[in-house]
Amino acid sequence: MPISDEQPSAAPRTGPEVAPEPAAAGSGGNAESVRPLRWRGWRYVAPAVAGLLASVLLLGGLADKYLWQDEALTAVLATRMLRFGKPLAYDGVNLITFDDFRVEDQTTIGQRTANPRATIEYYADRGYFRPDTTWTFHPWGQFVVAAASLKLLGQNTLAARLPFALAGVGTVLLLYEWVAAIFVSPLMAQLAVALLILNSYWILHARQCRYYALSSLFLLLTLAAYTRWQRGGRWGAAAFVIAAWCWFQMDYGTVWPVLGVLFVDAFVADRRRLLRPFLAGTALAAALAPFVVFYRLWGRAKQDGNWGAYFQGNLFNINEYVAPGLLVLAAMVLLAWRWKKLAAMERRLIAVACAIIGALLFWVPTAAQSSFLRYSIMAAPIGCLLGAWVLARGFRLPAVYAWMGAVVLMVTPWVSLPLHVVNHAPAWYPGGRFVRGELSALWTEVFGYRPDPNRMVIEWLQQHVTPTDEILTNYEDYPMMFYLRNPIRGGVSAFRAEDDAVKPPDYLVLRQSVTFVHWPVFEREVKRYRWAQDDVPAPDVPWGNFPDPIGQSLNFFTEKNIIVAHRISGEAAH
Repeated sequence: MPISDEQPSAAPRTGPEVAPEPAAAGSGGNAESVRPLRWRGWRYVAPAVAGLLASVLLLGGLADKYLWQDEALTAVLATRMLRFGKPLAYDGVNLITFDDFRVEDQTTIGQRTANPRATIEYYADRGYFRPDTTWTFHPWGQFVVAAASLKLLGQNTLAARLPFALAGVGTVLLLYEWVAAIFVSPLMAQLAVALLILNSYWILHARQCRYYALSSLFLLLTLAAYTRWQRGGRWGAAAFVIAAWCWFQMDYGTVWPVLGVLFVDAFVADRRRLLRPFLAGTALAAALAPFVVFYRLWGRAKQDGNWGAYFQGNLFNINEYVAPGLLVLAAMVLLAWRWKKLAAMERRLIAVACAIIGALLFWVPTAAQSSFLRYSIMAAPIGCLLGAWVLARGFRLPAVYAWMGAVVLMVTPWVSLPLHVVNHAPAWYPGGRFVRGELSALWTEVFGYRPDPNRMVIEWLQQHVTPTDEILTNYEDYPMMFYLRNPIRGGVSAFRAEDDAVKPPDYLVLRQSVTFVHWPVFEREVKRYRWAQDDVPAPDVPWGNFPDPIGQSLNFFTEKNIIVAHRISGEAAH
């Protein structure tokens, strides 16, 4: 969504001017007008190369690894949307809940494990879904996108991930066009997309069947529409409201701090015409209000007393993988130093970018009950914008030196390290004195190999189970729901884990590495029957294709395997 420089004749420009094009040959006038036109196709070479590189990294080997728990949640709810017209947590056989063991009531778990209706009522009361099990814990936009792809391409791994990976490619192309149009700097646009393409964890998240890439894309669309509105472009306010509304439907968590920053900027810029931002804000609020009620967002941000720990984790993630604190500080200093020399729109956008990073720093630990990178990684394009601006416009470096600075940002951890002095790296941090440790994870994900525990277990089950066999598992139950047609019992909710009145479980899949489940429930059920263990050499790690840094630090070549066993019929354990 490139920004048009169209402006009403009465409205003065506040952004950078674009140099006029030379006159066409044969148009008369001076000698300049009859010179042959230079080929303008070079203008498309850089974005084409960026799109090609992004496509290789985002689409390469996309279906090699099976969906992991959170991806499968999206895919399963998408399939149920196709079947029932809306995403249902319960389809009459299997149940989807929100996996957060810390908020589970362990004192009453025994009352729910043998009673499906009690489990459903328990989670409905907690607000994960409505009494009819209509899912409301996440916005439906990602389910609509996944459902459309599954409808067109079938129920498989590639279909589940493809639209999200394509959204990642679109984000790269949009970032280039937006930066080139607003800052009138091909160098800055090239640096920004290079930084994004080599952001390993942004790539890993954008390859997921999950809202992350969609959120990045609509973040940029919202900023592009906002810029058009603020520059007086035709239908700019309407475009901004529509883009922000669509972003809310994809990621209703991240949108709030960004909208807060944008409206503060709008009211400050239009302090003599407050009605203009007020009307846009009122229209957006009216459009979002029914969905705020539907998703029951009031009261979602509940803290468990660990805000400080979540803040430290989020600070580390943002500094390391989104926008280094030293880089943001440099942008702020350069912005203040050169404030009067910069075009109004340019200084406003850089100030907005710095404020967005600052807002997310405090918003994530307040709104989320953990500090996973996935809650802030969608802002990576903003960090890349700041990096490109500091190098190309802040320090006004020649192109060769700007690219050298970009290589330092892309390849080394040096700019992130100063903040480690006050905010120490967690135990899983791979370190690396000269080269960023996550680059090897990106290479392995796209071009290399590592064992995939979900694929290995599910392919074995596909060969051995019948559709009526019931499978008891303590975690990664949602991938089984997506790839198999069997009743799946257990998971974090321990759904039907001890519901043996009609039929006991036929197969058992246990990850001993998982600590965040009701282990006494599974231990009771395992002891209730005799089991014969099967030879499935799948590594016992908690997650499959988990994109977070903590997941990439796992040893997928461990000698300890997931326990897969079948029940020996009629023989109770003693």
